[in-house]
Amino acid sequence: MLLDIQVEVFDGPDHSPLIQILTLVAKDRHEWRPSPAAAVRATSFVASLDKASLRVPVLKLWAQKEAEAAADRGRSKAAAPATGRPVVRITPETVTAMAEDLGKPAVLVVENRIGDGGFVRAVAAALQDERVVRALRKRWLKFCHAGGTGQMAELAVDECGDFNLVVRVAMLIDSDRNSPGQPSGNERKVDRARAGGVSHVHMFTWRMVENYVPYRVWERHFATTKADKIRELRSWPPATRGYRHLKTHFVGDRKMPSPLMPEGMRLTEADFDELGPGVVTELRQVLAMIHMIL
Repeated sequence: MLLDIQVEVFDGPDHSPLIQILTLVAKDRHEWRPSPAAAVRATSFVASLDKASLRVPVLKLWAQKEAEAAADRGRSKAAAPATGRPVVRITPETVTAMAEDLGKPAVLVVENRIGDGGFVRAVAAALQDERVVRALRKRWLKFCHAGGTGQMAELAVDECGDFNLVVRVAMLIDSDRNSPGQPSGNERKVDRARAGGVSHVHMFTWRMVENYVPYRVWERHFATTKADKIRELRSWPPATRGYRHLKTHFVGDRKMPSPLMPEGMRLTEADFDELGPGVVTELRQVLAMIHMIL
């Protein structure tokens, strides 16, 4: 999250939540761009910890670097780059609750933790979104398994209850559409989730996550057993392929390969772009939604 730590917080009666928040910033889990005056106050605060024999090396190093960076920002007339991310204001009254919220992993509710979660991992790597890749590696972002769309909205709302002030929960859901422009029965679930406090929800335009899986993945799974099915898949235009039930196409009543995205397989943006116009743009929208809760 992008933080706005009020300088009054440094004079609070309990420094432990502030130390926790600054440590999260120092580890680059959250971001704070203090003014030169605020950076000086933070540097003084970290120095006071050292004098009190509270050794936090990561904070000491951060304070030195941030004082220089803040001074550079103060000399520069250029405006800070717009990120679109929400700014979280931290005051003496909220610092304790904020420390608790910011220390928890962000939550992405998906239908299947292994299938959909593996897909998100693969997309983040292929589109070179290092922030999401790192958040997943460090467990700063976790997947919540819904076991299908049935109770996704209720589960996502329940996850919101783990946060005090900053709800860091998003939901990624299939549309289950059979054709372009068809109303989705899952819209009601999206509405219920948003009404319950889940501000960040993305419903796939195409039928389901499998429809966004690159051809190379299907070739890895089925090149020797279902080459005819892969040729047929490649022959369909996006407006057809995007709404076909690919589980039925490939395996019928049997289970799909698990994990869906093969471990160790390196995909690229070109692999997703090959699926049709707008696919990479939509997948970047999914990643941008995740950025809003990190």
